[in-house]
Amino acid sequence: MALGFLNRLRNTYDFFALYADGASRSDALPPENRTALDRWLLSRLAGVVRAVDEAWSKFDVTAGTRALIEFSDHDLSQWYVRMSRQRFWAPDSTADPSAVATLYDTLETLVRLLAPAAPFMSDAIHRRLTGKSVHLTSFPEAGAAVDTVLDEAMAATRRLSSLARKARASAGLRVRQPLAEMRVAVPHSVSGSDFDACLELLKQEVNVKTVSIVRSDTELVSLEGKPNFRTLGKVYGADTPAAAAAARELTAAQLQQLEAGDAVTVEFRGRQFGFRPVDVVIERRVATDWLVESDGPFVAALNPMISEDLRREGLARELVNRVQRMRRDAGYDYTTRIVLAVSGDDGALAAARAFDTFIAGETLARRFEVGEELTSPDVRQSVDLDGRNAVVTLKRFDGEDGA
Repeated sequence: MALGFLNRLRNTYDFFALYADGASRSDALPPENRTALDRWLLSRLAGVVRAVDEAWSKFDVTAGTRALIEFSDHDLSQWYVRMSRQRFWAPDSTADPSAVATLYDTLETLVRLLAPAAPFMSDAIHRRLTGKSVHLTSFPEAGAAVDTVLDEAMAATRRLSSLARKARASAGLRVRQPLAEMRVAVPHSVSGSDFDACLELLKQEVNVKTVSIVRSDTELVSLEGKPNFRTLGKVYGADTPAAAAAARELTAAQLQQLEAGDAVTVEFRGRQFGFRPVDVVIERRVATDWLVESDGPFVAALNPMISEDLRREGLARELVNRVQRMRRDAGYDYTTRIVLAVSGDDGALAAARAFDTFIAGETLARRFEVGEELTSPDVRQSVDLDGRNAVVTLKRFDGEDGA
């Protein structure tokens, strides 16, 4: 069992213990009425229960542990927990009972599945969750249904998120810098109410104000067909050059048909040529000045234009990130209220004033002063906010009228 996996599983439990242990689960919605993210995790868990049960029944340790590691690392830790943080803790709020119930049930089931392969770690987490030994409980039964439509919608969302991050990186745009608009193209099989619900997660992850779906990826990219001489040569022999020329003239609709797995027959220079999907390599070329990345029929396009309001919001988010680091350096608890002050570059101060409520809320600042420094701060630091210099000072808040 990989040590890295066990450490990440422990970190996921530690997250639950820090923000949700003791929080109410009694007011949780029924699983079928919870958010798309909750329902997706439970669907993925149901699939893992079936896969692991089958693997253990066959004494296939490799398949069983691989399924558990993939789920725990890729689905639970790297996606569900990361996308749900604000539901577990936000300033002056309590954890969402449905999120608490979903994560509790997932962890409890996961360690029961894992017990044969990692008996000590599983038992430690199960005892802390339930007060009972995992080795005195029953093995999970494969009873819950897998929602394949929702699974496909979330997989598409994560794929588009990855493409958007790649597009940002290519232009040197940090994720903390919000953008105005994102357009996406997906296969027709992905569209539906579940995917529409997942678009809110995509907005959050990519940090854009709006996400829209285009009818065809040709609105964002142009398709080009390149002949695969190896396969065409076996079919057309001496006529391969003519077949290759015909392949280069295929329309976007014909290329999409090939990409869908169907054959295409065309007339070219008085002759008919038939093409299978393996006969043509389909490439995509950017057809817009937006930032575009594609992976087959999945395309993500970001509007790179940054207005002054968006730029200020990006600076405000960057400032929040720096203050959070300073809080950790000062050894503050995550609930510690502070007094915060920012001075320095006019651009940084303008952003701080424009988003003062957001900054104060995210950093738990009970008093936020812009344009001056605190006297006798706990922490003082000069920071660079995207080329704008600022001085940040903070200290504990000890009362209503000051620190």
